[in-house]
Amino acid sequence: TYHMLLFIDVVSPLSEFSVIEDNNLILNKKINENSKERLSDNIISAYQNIESKINLSEKLDKIAITAGPGSYTALRVGSAFAAGLCISKKIMCYSFSITDLIKFNLKKAKNKNLGVYIVSANNQKFFCKMNKLNKIEYIKIENENYKVSDDIETIIYNFKKLDNQLNHIEQLKFSFTKEIISNYNNLNFENNTIIKPVYVSNNIILN
Repeated sequence: TYHMLLFIDVVSPLSEFSVIEDNNLILNKKINENSKERLSDNIISAYQNIESKINLSEKLDKIAITAGPGSYTALRVGSAFAAGLCISKKIMCYSFSITDLIKFNLKKAKNKNLGVYIVSANNQKFFCKMNKLNKIEYIKIENENYKVSDDIETIIYNFKKLDNQLNHIEQLKFSFTKEIISNYNNLNFENNTIIKPVYVSNNIILN
C-alpha cells in the first residue's frame, strides 16, 4: 500500500506544501511567492492547485506540519488548516518540532552541543538549544548582537547562517522537507492530534 504525506512548512520565510509518496518527494509548491503575500489568502488555493494536479484528497493518508517557532500568524493559520484536513478526512497528523530536529541531527553533528537557528516570516529569528534538563530553550533574536552561548559547537540553520562572528562554530544548512523524508519511520503519527504551535514572545512560549 502507498503512503502519501502532505507536509506543511509554516516556519520558513515562505510557507510551502510538499507532497511525499512512499518517502519520495513528488511535488513541492510555495504557498506564498513573496513575503508580502498573506498565508491566509493563499493556503486554500495552493492546496486546490495540488489537488487538481494529483487528486490529493483520494490518496492522502498523513499530514505533518512544522510546529515552530515562527511567525504567530503563519503558525496559527497553518495549524488550523492542518487540523481541519485531519478532522475532515480522518487522517493522522504529526507536529514536527525543534526537539525532533535536534534529536535527528545529533549524529550528524557527532553528538556535539547543537543549536538550531530559525529564520521565519517577517524576518523573525530564533535560536533554540537543549538545556541541561533536556528541555528546549527558545530565544527570539531581537538584535544583531545576540551572543551564542559558549557551549554550542554546531549550529543547524534553515535559511541563512547566523552571522555573528562565529567562525569557530560549524554551521550546517538543513531542509525541513528532507528531515521529514529521511526520518519518516521515526515519526509517531496519531489520530486526533492537537497541534500546539510554538510561538515565542519575550522568550516565553505562548500557545
